[in-house]
Amino acid sequence: MNLAWNKVWAECAQDFPGFAEDDIGAIRNDLVNLCHRADFDEVDDDDVQDLLETNAESLSNDELIELDKASQEAVKEGDEKEEPVRGLDIKTLRECPGDIEKALKTMKERDANPARSSKVAHDVEKSVKIYQEIYLPVHL
Repeated sequence: MNLAWNKVWAECAQDFPGFAEDDIGAIRNDLVNLCHRADFDEVDDDDVQDLLETNAESLSNDELIELDKASQEAVKEGDEKEEPVRGLDIKTLRECPGDIEKALKTMKERDANPARSSKVAHDVEKSVKIYQEIYLPVHL
């Protein structure tokens, strides 16, 4: 593909040789760490390596045809029983931490046991931090 682009628009042709083996190991470690941060603690380096090896294999024409048929069947089944799409949008990620802080403030003000409400607030803030980490990099 690069040969064709090189003749048509040389600046767009890439001469990327690929990743060095050391880089691949570091990238695998980063992927495992990201999985663990997202509470997928069961993921390990072997799982990432297996996934990379699986995706490196070329598919035959018959396998591609089979995948296409399966995809079309899945779409047909999906049309029959369409489930609502779940996800966190930016608006939700922006608004929820404020709502949580407001609720925690109310609990601190009204709880007769300040030590308990402070511990609950600390634990909740610690748990919500992952959502803040998702939202903040998008808006820095």
